Amino acid sequence: KIAVLACQGLINRKETNVDGLVFTIKESWDVKWMRTALENDPSMEPVSMTSKDFLQTTCALKENFPIILYSKEKHHEIIPQLITLAGVLDAVPLDTDTAMHEMQSWQNHEVVFNASSVFQEEVSELIATQYIFENYGSMTTGVSMMNPGWRQPDDLHPLAPELEREPDVGLTDYIVKNRIFNFFLYPGCVPLTPEHDLMTRIMTYPTMAWKKPVEVFGYNDAVHFFGSVFEAETNCISAHNMGQVASSGVNNFSFFNRKPAITNPAELEQYLSGSLLQTRKDIAEGNLVYNSSKTYMTFVVGDGDNIAFMKGGRRGWMEERVAFCQESDSGYCDIPLAFSMSPHLTYLAPEWLHWYYKQANISGPDVFVLPPSGHLYAYPGMMPDDQQNSFLESTNQDCDKLLARASVHWEWFYGWRKAFETYFPKYEEAEYCVNAFFATNVPYNFPTDVAWDGHYTSLNDKVFVFKPREWRGTNPEGAPPFSDQNYLSEADMAAEINGYEPGSVAHLYLTSDGGMNLPSLYTMFGMLQEHVKIVNHEELTEMARQRSSFMK
Repeated sequence: KIAVLACQGLINRKETNVDGLVFTIKESWDVKWMRTALENDPSMEPVSMTSKDFLQTTCALKENFPIILYSKEKHHEIIPQLITLAGVLDAVPLDTDTAMHEMQSWQNHEVVFNASSVFQEEVSELIATQYIFENYGSMTTGVSMMNPGWRQPDDLHPLAPELEREPDVGLTDYIVKNRIFNFFLYPGCVPLTPEHDLMTRIMTYPTMAWKKPVEVFGYNDAVHFFGSVFEAETNCISAHNMGQVASSGVNNFSFFNRKPAITNPAELEQYLSGSLLQTRKDIAEGNLVYNSSKTYMTFVVGDGDNIAFMKGGRRGWMEERVAFCQESDSGYCDIPLAFSMSPHLTYLAPEWLHWYYKQANISGPDVFVLPPSGHLYAYPGMMPDDQQNSFLESTNQDCDKLLARASVHWEWFYGWRKAFETYFPKYEEAEYCVNAFFATNVPYNFPTDVAWDGHYTSLNDKVFVFKPREWRGTNPEGAPPFSDQNYLSEADMAAEINGYEPGSVAHLYLTSDGGMNLPSLYTMFGMLQEHVKIVNHEELTEMARQRSSFMK
């Protein structure tokens, strides 16, 4: 897998490619996205071949790439770091355990790195990360984390992992194409460890040209205690200068990002003329008037920050939604859903974004919001002022390009007060695009460090931060303590909403961790009373603004 994906990244890196681009089939979702690409560009003529033939003919004979030698068994722990070398050395890693390098087609290729020669005495992710950072870090353009296969026995032993799994190397083609610094340090976010010292040094190194806050691709699933403690990265080191682009295992970005990035909202607004743009027109003309006898609700489909979800499960939800709306006259398709959507797809896979927005146009009223917490899965309230300002500017640009004036917002449970003091007020300035935040607490079963007055907090009637409330499904099995309220039945969830005080303006964040799905949502919709009006996020924000004025 590693050799194939590395070769894919190297070939797709070329500005002109006479023999065409490389697309790999890892799972059924790849077949669907390949069909989408072919529909968008019928001039492409796909030619299929096995991985073995691709390596022996295209990679070895036609391209004549140099090679990196490693032992999968001996170097298991440092496979992520070796993938970094594939990108910066323009080379294909070959596993000596399976004698790949002894294939006739590879025998005369230049060996530019031999892991057994460089790491003779000890092999560890700490040693390899330090070596590769010091010798090759300046040649990289960004950062990615890839778990080589660590697995902790249970939530009560977060610092006792064993290396017993295979790494999910799907992101390799993009890492190699873009020369990204790929690594993993299992205790890298744990203070008082040498790994944490190295992590701090790497992420604060003054001459590195990586974008700040540091955008970490892949996924950091180390140190799990009823949830991955450091997955958002911001709480990893004291500089609080990191955030995540959740993308573990997603292949073919080296193919999809061949298209020009989406930089202008006009590219996507064509799909929203009958939904979001009509709402904006109605607000501007004063056609939407707050009714104190109604309860206004927006339902946000979560996890859009996780690009692996957008590749697979959320595409499935969108296909299911469109099929239901085309076949059913239940009225549930007159109800808007707000799908959270990763802004990084604007350049990673513009075709994906066009597909999603086109489906929303078919389903009818559906719209999109920014995922947690805007530009990155991060805790912006923790960031120092300069990092926060940079994050805000990136989020503002994302808001404009995706036509998404609301953002899901996550903070660590003790970080909300600081976010209200230092982060949210910055959006009160008129030029900023985002004017609403759907708060979600981390961990979700912990109390927050602020008291929420009603369903939202208004900042001078310019910015609205909606109180955390999420529905994770109807199956509480395996849920952490004190989280029963997040796993209600359809009837109990509907009863809660029906019981909100008349005039309430609120939201519900939907995530599939507990089995949440569209049929459960539709069942719950059928139990809502007539005074509950489901609206998109911009109408919800307008109702909150009018309600605040009404209550004064």
